Amino acid sequence: QPFGVVSPATYALRAIRAALLDGASFTDLLPDIGILALTGVVLIPLGLITLFAQMTYSGINNVTLAKYVPDLLGPANIGMEGRIIGYITATFLLTETILRIPFGWLSDRFGRARMVIGAMLLTVPSLLLTGVAPSVFWLFPLRGWDGMMAAALWTSVFALIGDAVPERLRANAMGVINMMYMLALFSGWAFAGVLFATTQQPRLYFFVAAALIGIGGLVALVFFRARPALNQPHPEVHQEDAAHTAVSFSRHLLLLIITFTQNFAITIIAPFMFRYVTDPAPGGLNFSLPQLALLVGIPVVGVAVFALPLSRLSDRIGKLTAVRIAFVAIAGALWVFAFQHSLLALAVTVMVIAVAFSMGIPAWLAIISSLSCSKSRGVTLAGYGTVQGAAAVLGPIVSGHIWDKIGHPQIFMASAAAITIAALLALFGLPRRSLNCEQTV
Repeated sequence: QPFGVVSPATYALRAIRAALLDGASFTDLLPDIGILALTGVVLIPLGLITLFAQMTYSGINNVTLAKYVPDLLGPANIGMEGRIIGYITATFLLTETILRIPFGWLSDRFGRARMVIGAMLLTVPSLLLTGVAPSVFWLFPLRGWDGMMAAALWTSVFALIGDAVPERLRANAMGVINMMYMLALFSGWAFAGVLFATTQQPRLYFFVAAALIGIGGLVALVFFRARPALNQPHPEVHQEDAAHTAVSFSRHLLLLIITFTQNFAITIIAPFMFRYVTDPAPGGLNFSLPQLALLVGIPVVGVAVFALPLSRLSDRIGKLTAVRIAFVAIAGALWVFAFQHSLLALAVTVMVIAVAFSMGIPAWLAIISSLSCSKSRGVTLAGYGTVQGAAAVLGPIVSGHIWDKIGHPQIFMASAAAITIAALLALFGLPRRSLNCEQTV
């Protein structure tokens, strides 16, 4: 009962109850009941898959590499670790970027379930090898392989949501996945940080990560074998496909620019966030383990409480409106983060960022997924993912150079500037009529 407020079933059942009280027959409500059942059946396993996968990626990319690379480099190479971390992270992201469109095409042709299962299970061996790597040079091909598997995974997961859930409920469905993604992002970050703080052995997380993503792959295998029909589009999505009109390149272009800018804002800070808040050297915040738990714990609570109601709100107020509100809130919070060193202020600021992303990103994904029909949704999402990946490749490289050459807080200033640009473009560059999906909201 206390968790009903964050369940999509609460809102759907409330609407069905109201319809019954207004005199609608049960037969009239069967389409909505079917959507509710399908949404629940699809989202629970996909949520678990997202949780296991993103805990793996977050713990490695945002915490473990920043500690593992200096160990492999040794004291003779101190002063260049920031750039090496940036290049290794960029290798993962570049591979993911290049291969998103090919894997999107494969998911359209051969099935999204095969992509999800294969990607997760084939990541396990590379993580085990990374944990025993004798030198830093091993990390480049191994992280490249992981990036290839990530390209296959994420394109297929979000395309599955677009196929299984009608547009009118899609932001809420994306919100469920995004809530699990955000919780996994912070949980993986915290788990890897605590593991390192207690053991001082960054290698250990690679073995934990292999177990996590392996479990996720087995969940996917069991789920899709038990319900193979869920790898097919929902009937109402077929009707939307029939009514779909093509979106011009000029309308895509601004959406692509905003996609690039907002993702650059995220990835420029991600590789160094843990290092920044725990570093005792000048420029770092030198937070203790309990302080780190508070910094991460408040945002996790915020995401858990607000993510699903806010994604449902996106369906009600319009997805573009939700994106605009979220980007403005994130931009303001990042500017505060760049100049604030108080633990409580930073925790509240990170919660604002996390909650705003919980509203804005599902709405943005719902907009993008509605730009094409189910037969080409994988390629369309992969195309936007490629632009996202290009920003993600550039972000760690830029932040690595800023970290080594300019200063530590400056990476947050660069991130704040980027998301401010995205917010301004969303506010003044995107008329509502230019977005095909908004016509049905």
